[in-house]
Amino acid sequence: MKKHLTLACFLFPLFLLPACTSDEKEVKMVEYVDPFIGTGGHGHCFPGATVPFGGIQLSPDNPRSGWDWCSGYHYSDSIISSFSHSHLSGTGIGDLQDIRFLPVLTRPDSTVPAARYVQENYARFSHRNEEAAPGYYRVQFENGIVTELSATERCGFHYYQFPANPVQGLVLDLTTARNWDRTAEASLKKVNNRTLQGYRKSRGWARDQRVYFVIEFSQDVEVLAGKNRLLPLQNGQKITADSCYAWIDFGSNTNKILAKISLSSANCEGAEANLNEELPHWSFDKVKRDARQAWRKELSKTRAESRDEELLKVFYTALYHAYTAPNVFSDIHGNFKGPDGEIHSDEKNTQYTVFSLWDTFRATHPLFTITQKKRVGEMIRSMLKHYEATGLLPVWELAGNETNCMIGNHAISVIVEAYLKGIRDFNAELAYEAVKTTALAGKAGVPLLRKYGYIPYDKENESVSKTLEYAYDDWCVAQLAKALNKEEDYLFFMKESKNYANLFDPSTGFMRGKSSGGEWKAPFSPVYSKHRDDEYTEGNAWQYSWFVPHDVSGLIALHGGEEAFVRKLDSLFTISSVLEGEEASPDISGMIGQYAQGNEPSHHVAYLYNYAGAPYKAQFYLNRIMRELYKTGPEGLCGNEDCGQMSAWFVFSSMGFYPVNPAEGRYQLGSPLFDRVTVRTGPDRKFTVTANKETPDHIYVTKALLNGKELDRSWITHEEIMQGGSLEFVLTDQQP
Repeated sequence: MKKHLTLACFLFPLFLLPACTSDEKEVKMVEYVDPFIGTGGHGHCFPGATVPFGGIQLSPDNPRSGWDWCSGYHYSDSIISSFSHSHLSGTGIGDLQDIRFLPVLTRPDSTVPAARYVQENYARFSHRNEEAAPGYYRVQFENGIVTELSATERCGFHYYQFPANPVQGLVLDLTTARNWDRTAEASLKKVNNRTLQGYRKSRGWARDQRVYFVIEFSQDVEVLAGKNRLLPLQNGQKITADSCYAWIDFGSNTNKILAKISLSSANCEGAEANLNEELPHWSFDKVKRDARQAWRKELSKTRAESRDEELLKVFYTALYHAYTAPNVFSDIHGNFKGPDGEIHSDEKNTQYTVFSLWDTFRATHPLFTITQKKRVGEMIRSMLKHYEATGLLPVWELAGNETNCMIGNHAISVIVEAYLKGIRDFNAELAYEAVKTTALAGKAGVPLLRKYGYIPYDKENESVSKTLEYAYDDWCVAQLAKALNKEEDYLFFMKESKNYANLFDPSTGFMRGKSSGGEWKAPFSPVYSKHRDDEYTEGNAWQYSWFVPHDVSGLIALHGGEEAFVRKLDSLFTISSVLEGEEASPDISGMIGQYAQGNEPSHHVAYLYNYAGAPYKAQFYLNRIMRELYKTGPEGLCGNEDCGQMSAWFVFSSMGFYPVNPAEGRYQLGSPLFDRVTVRTGPDRKFTVTANKETPDHIYVTKALLNGKELDRSWITHEEIMQGGSLEFVLTDQQP
């Protein structure tokens, strides 16, 4: 497991320890991160080396495929099949894992098929001999080979130490695929005695993925390569096929080998330029230090203080995961593959990829508006380039592809939120054109929505969840229209944002499917498990019926008022999580009653108590969720990490506030976990949250003071946070 420095400064309350320097505290922020959290259970995280938002995720892969191996690695496994350079963090679908390396101690036999030789060299390991930290990974195989990995923004660095052995080699695998990905074409050229270049084109979740690479070794090498048989590849020689493997012979002059690699989605020239710019030297220790410093810089923007070290590990690992994606996609020349299949170029703006927007619009992107303002603008400009290439904003963009995974048009929320929060370093008129065009596009039930005022279940699957999510997106479009003085559009989209009410059934208190003839779908059960109900996406009626973040007062009115609303919320948290004879879907995890923290539609729900005059119930359940469902260890996450959303929820909630409606610019107050959290909101501004956490049971808020003045509301604004100042929670262990 992860190794730690001695945490002497935290053996006593922090206010008694002025001798701990600022630099020491910042170092400990990095030390608290454990990349193995979320690599077990259903977290789907990878433990390997990356820098914040880096385009390289250099991490080990296991030979198995399946749901638990979406990231390529699962803590339950004990075999490593490769170290590859691209990975997804916490998704529910697998892809990437491109350009696979594996150090080996055997020489291939030309009579043995290449694929079989590669598989026969998969290596066993023990977690006792494995270590991970931000920007660094190390493992020792049972055969004695030690591998260390680190990364820059666009380059990966490998350091191999071989045991005494007559053969020291490296497998380069451009073929083997896991989960959805399949190689379509691969090419390899030996440029000179120390350099290889080539590409891998594949089809998977990303339907048209292209990875160009350049590899440099620290010494001369011999290369055997081919599709079925591994034969000598001479300098200047190139092979191209629908699959390709290679074996690199290091000889026996030294047992310490370095290899550095860069990737580009555009061409090999871009990959070579990345190496020349970011990794012109051969100091592995420097790359490791620089990666650590990059993480220290980002993590130090948010300083949490507590005597509970396990809590600090959970917090800083959550912050680490929140900054793992989206990923830099353009090479150093500014080139990248677009969703139209063309190579695009932008030397001024960094292009990003991996936009898991159905997940991340809820808390991850709102967190960025506080701590990553410059990147927010770059990410929005990336989305607008997607719009210019395809005519629509991205839904779930991956490696220059639109996967159309999940529902809604939540790039709209991200763009509108940024604009309304004052992040406007993008073309506002183009952005409005993009959000309006996307909201009105004739896809995924939108024409039905405009015709009926809801999506009929007899004409479109996932009718309820789509109707609800489009209603929220329409509200967001209306807010941008209002800000840009487009009154007619504002009135239209505000009217459309009320469509959610057309699917509320007052006889059951749930959102329900309705036919094109206006009849409720029958039979009805708010719980489904064995067979996914086609009314909802990634949830059931219990979890989805609360998704009206833009009009909670309207939702309360539909329930008959605050008391009835609170009773319904109480039922959510107390009804049996699985009905008799049912089996819960793996997507529905982290259960408290029917509440599912492991899945995003639930993430705002506990805060809804605030709107109905029962904030103490929000405080109770929020504390329970944070304490019970976020832990240290590989199974520390109760569901898919989903590119930062699961962790961003914890970061916000543990600080004591959360963006129920991200584009509204308000954060609902909850119950903080820490004695103090300080967030750097500008070069000379800080926002500090304090609480009298005398015991873990001090969770109920008796009052909250903003800059010394008692609040008479259950929320604070984005502007109040960004101006700097203080928020003080006065807590008690007595429930009101």
